[in-house]
Amino acid sequence: MKKHLLSAFIILMPFYLAAQSSVQVAAYTVKKAAGFNQTRTLSGQVIKKHDAKLSYEFPGKIDRIYFDQGQHVKQGDVIAQQNSQLLDIELKKLQAQKQRATAQLNLVKLEINRLTALDKHNYSATSALDQAKTNMAVLVADTAGIDASINEITIRKQKAELTAPFTGILGQRFASEGEIVAAGTPIVRLIEDQHAQVSIGIPLSLQNTVKNNMTIEIAGQRYAVTALSKGAGIDAKTQTLTMRFSLPDNAEVYPGQLAKLELQQYKQQAGFWVPLDALADGIRGTWQVYQIRNAVLKPVIVQLYYAHDGYAFIGAPLHNGAQIVANGMHKLSANISVNVVANQPTKVL
Repeated sequence: MKKHLLSAFIILMPFYLAAQSSVQVAAYTVKKAAGFNQTRTLSGQVIKKHDAKLSYEFPGKIDRIYFDQGQHVKQGDVIAQQNSQLLDIELKKLQAQKQRATAQLNLVKLEINRLTALDKHNYSATSALDQAKTNMAVLVADTAGIDASINEITIRKQKAELTAPFTGILGQRFASEGEIVAAGTPIVRLIEDQHAQVSIGIPLSLQNTVKNNMTIEIAGQRYAVTALSKGAGIDAKTQTLTMRFSLPDNAEVYPGQLAKLELQQYKQQAGFWVPLDALADGIRGTWQVYQIRNAVLKPVIVQLYYAHDGYAFIGAPLHNGAQIVANGMHKLSANISVNVVANQPTKVL
């Protein structure tokens, strides 16, 4: 009896070991493609259509700054006031000079009228009349000069008020009340609260992939944008075209924020899309996949062209419809028997 049992065990042992050595795997069916879309992620930053550092055109002392950082101002609001006492004094002097010149001009006009009347009665007043007319011309010129000086002082008094050229949010303050600043010294930064844009450097090779309507990601939020310009010149440092895109008015973004743009570039290259988990280390730094042939694994050396979003585009001596192992490379080796228990969907482009 024992001899019969031992014989049966010896006969069934190979079948038992074969069953034990069969590994359960998930298969992936490859589909040949003529090329692939390569995704390139480019970085830029949020800018505003209007973002200005405001300054005075003339030197002077700052008397008041009416707004602080972060406050909203409207177009035409006075942001800061420059001291204008000396301008007021100068204006009064000029007005007094004009009054004097006007009085002299009126006197000359009376004299001209009198000399003109005498000249009509054949009195010898021609020389005096000519002199009076010359004096009047000089006074008229002096009055015009005074008017020009008054106009200049008036304009300088107006420019002593630093007004908002557009509606926006006050950014940094670069000066304080009581400071004496030179002409052109930045006082405050004013940032437009609407019309946000994104500026991104686009490589020349990707210029044709930019469309009029794109999607840009900022702080995890995706926004539909419109291309405003497709670059007018090459940036000397980055050798890219600086392009601008307009954001929606309701976009809650801030100048300087990082913006990301994804562009798709088609590459003409025959190959297959496979899951990244299907790739295993080959010999001498190569990559390989395991093809399933008659339930046995056969290693196939592949060339990796591109990887994105969990998939890789490879070149390999595979036929359309061939099956490879989809994952679990750490527990597999060449020439072992496998049992396909699942099929992973083929990537469709």
